[in-house]
Amino acid sequence: MYARHRFAVRLVGCAILCGFLCRAATPAAAQSKIVQIEEHWELSVGEPIAQVNSPQATMVMSPYSNLDGQYFAFTINHRSVPDYEPGGLQVQLWSGDEAIDSASFIAGPLNQANDDVHWVQRLKVEDGTLLFEVVDGSSDSWGSFGGSGSLAFTSPTTLENLNGYRPAISLTESQVGYAGNRVQQLLLKKLVWVTDDGETHELLAPIDIDTDLDP
Repeated sequence: MYARHRFAVRLVGCAILCGFLCRAATPAAAQSKIVQIEEHWELSVGEPIAQVNSPQATMVMSPYSNLDGQYFAFTINHRSVPDYEPGGLQVQLWSGDEAIDSASFIAGPLNQANDDVHWVQRLKVEDGTLLFEVVDGSSDSWGSFGGSGSLAFTSPTTLENLNGYRPAISLTESQVGYAGNRVQQLLLKKLVWVTDDGETHELLAPIDIDTDLDP
C-alpha cells in the first residue's frame, strides 16, 4: 500500500509539473518555444558502503516525451559504459536501447555519511545542436564536479525547441538502482526553463523519487 501510494503521489507530481510547464510556455498570442531546461537535483545519502560501492543511482533526461529516440543518462557512484566500473560519475548518450557514447568523472565510491550530492541537469537546443550537461555538482565525497564541458555532450538535432520534454520521463525513469535503503531521498528540487523570448521561468517542485524499493 505504501509503495502504491508513493507511486501515485509521483504521478500526480508529474501531471502538475507537465501542466504548469505547458501553461507557462504558452502566452495568449502564441506558444513560446522552450530552448533550455534545467532539472535541479539532490541525492541525500545516509550511510554509504564504499567496499560494495553503494548506493547507486541512474538519472534519465530526454528532449522527447519517450525514450524511443535520443536521450541521456547520468550515473552516480558507478560507470556502466562500455563496462561497469565502481565509483565516480558518468554521462551517457543513448539512442533507443543503444549506448552511443559516454564521458566520465573518475573517482572512488561515495564514502561520507550524510552526504548531500547536488547537481543540475541541463538540456539546451540552439542552431541545430542539442546539448546535455551536468553542472554545479558538489558532494562531500567528490567535491565539485561538472561544468567546463567535463560531463557534457553535444549532438546534431532537427529539434527547434524542447517543447516535447516531459518531466514525467525524468521522474519515472530515474531511480536508485542499488541499495536504496542507504538513501534518504532523491529529490527533484526545481525546474528552470528558458523560452525563445529570453524569459526565464522557475517552478519549485519538490518531488521525492521513491527510494524504498531496494531493501
